[in-house]
Amino acid sequence: MSTLFKEVFNSLSITQMGVAIFHTWSKFDQATFFALATHDLSALEMKARSNQIVSALTLTLPDDFTHAAHILVQSLAPVHGIDKPSSGWTNNTAAEQGIGNWLIMPSADYIALHGNTPEHFDLSMAALHAMTKRFSAEFAIRKFIITQPTKTFNILQQWTRDPDKHVRRLVSEGSRPRLPWGIRLQGLVLDPSPTLALLESLKNDPEDYVRLSVANHLNDIAKDHPALVNNLVTDWLNEVAMGDESANAECQLLHKQRLKLVKHACRTLIKNGNQDTLALFGYGTVQIDTDFTLASGVIKMGSSAELQCQLHNPTDTEQLLLIDYIVHHQKNNGSTRPKVFKWKTLKIKPHCTVKISKQHSFKPITTRKYYPGEHRFMLQINGKATAYASTTLIP
Repeated sequence: MSTLFKEVFNSLSITQMGVAIFHTWSKFDQATFFALATHDLSALEMKARSNQIVSALTLTLPDDFTHAAHILVQSLAPVHGIDKPSSGWTNNTAAEQGIGNWLIMPSADYIALHGNTPEHFDLSMAALHAMTKRFSAEFAIRKFIITQPTKTFNILQQWTRDPDKHVRRLVSEGSRPRLPWGIRLQGLVLDPSPTLALLESLKNDPEDYVRLSVANHLNDIAKDHPALVNNLVTDWLNEVAMGDESANAECQLLHKQRLKLVKHACRTLIKNGNQDTLALFGYGTVQIDTDFTLASGVIKMGSSAELQCQLHNPTDTEQLLLIDYIVHHQKNNGSTRPKVFKWKTLKIKPHCTVKISKQHSFKPITTRKYYPGEHRFMLQINGKATAYASTTLIP
């Protein structure tokens, strides 16, 4: 039986956190902290558990923020070894080593709650800098971006050159407009320009870990500003364009890394069939004859629909195809919601015919619930709908 994700905050990890703080500050009331932090814990979800730990810290650490912040920072686990795989994500860093792993989340949130003032800004940034090297302070930094944007972006620009990859990743991840689980930075949703200089500084980062965050950040922006991202990634690709095969190994590696970053950054635009994005990757207008069907017109809940497609190239030119399909899922209220699924990329030679098939599961999962009724499938080639088929899902 798998352990629930919220169990990163459990009685053992909270006990360890209290012991780590007590080792730094002998006046810390571990018993009260434990009682407050674990109150009705089983009824709380992950974020609520973290918030309850923050509340417990608030009531048991000194009222003086400077003193409290120093206690938390001095209670942190050593930086070394945090990249090594642990025996399980529920095992937080041992108390004798200090606060680490997911326990950094409430620690950083404490800093954001009590240190988000002009007079405490420098101390708070130093604390978050130390904490993110042990795990991540990407959620906490967002509150400073909202309340003190100019000062925070100045710090983030400095951190793009930090020797620690976790700090550099925080620059991109913490300022993402639509970071999952994080508060939405609505100002950056409307105008992402303040983060573009940060991304420019990180696009050639030596760590794939950091470049992946840059790609995810751009994907956030693309959801609201597709033209901006298309123009930006076009420039980024042109910067590393390879004129011929004689390019040295360093240039080849940079081109490979940049192409990977840009493809991941544009994944939503590609799924949405944005023609400018697709053209950037060579998926232009095509002429293809299609025969798209489903193997059965009725599918039982928990089974799979078999998609069958025959593609014929009637032209004298080889054509590059990006094949996706969209399922219009039935909702409980009778309406439908479309979702794009990746299928296949292929080159089809002149006057050739290719047959492809795929199983699409209707087995319920934690992130998707299925409802009986008609489910419409749409074949999409290079971003354009080309054929339709439907099946009825029954209990």
